[in-house]
Amino acid sequence: MALSTTRFARGVVFTLCFGLCSPASAWAQSPEHVAAAKAVLEKSPVRGNCAPAQEDFLGWPASLVQRCEYQHESMPGLAYVLDVKPETLARWVETGCSALMVGAGHCFDRTLKCALDSTGASFVIGGNLIAARSGVKQNRFYRNGVAIVAPKSGMPGAVPIPEQEQIAHMPEKDVSAMLDRGGVALWNTLPYQFAVKALEIAVPAEMNTPDRREKWLEMVRIEMLKALESPENRLLSGWMSAHPITLRAGECPDSRDP
Repeated sequence: MALSTTRFARGVVFTLCFGLCSPASAWAQSPEHVAAAKAVLEKSPVRGNCAPAQEDFLGWPASLVQRCEYQHESMPGLAYVLDVKPETLARWVETGCSALMVGAGHCFDRTLKCALDSTGASFVIGGNLIAARSGVKQNRFYRNGVAIVAPKSGMPGAVPIPEQEQIAHMPEKDVSAMLDRGGVALWNTLPYQFAVKALEIAVPAEMNTPDRREKWLEMVRIEMLKALESPENRLLSGWMSAHPITLRAGECPDSRDP
């Protein structure tokens, strides 16, 4: 009798854990959050005329890459963009908010807004994310979500699409410098902020040599590919951990804000 009772109890525990502890349950999300993430992604300035990439792009599987051409007033743009699904983006934000911003009711919507304000809610693998800086629209070229120094980067005016295509395919080893201290889309996560969440990785402290820049770009690619299959994006978690006061106040932080 005691044995039967024990087996029954174990069965109940297993059943409860299967229903409550399974990955599918841990990844549960609300339709409202998915709809909000979808609306933000649709506001991306690069999501104009997009089509799936025809082949793998600089280490990224073709199935995850969209080639987008768009127009920003008089300036044409070309960007190869990581195809982040609304469900994935919503899951990352839900996980970060539940782990790091308990009680902050505005966390989900604010984090989405910060992604839109920072990088147009776009993870540009290679190419041009035209953006306004000090009121002037500039060409800003990216590699693996990091703004880089490239011909005509940071300059206004139209850059022909064939020239942008060439810059988009620049090998990582040829990246001569990074802008914004190597911050990564979607939230401009700085290397040291990510390092706090990835203690098993030797994240470069500075991006002042070709080897360090190439290593950082490779780390970002590996981490983002992992995040697409995970409820957590450690690049987001690192950014949130670096700015708890500003985020709890309902504001989007600059890199130096607490």
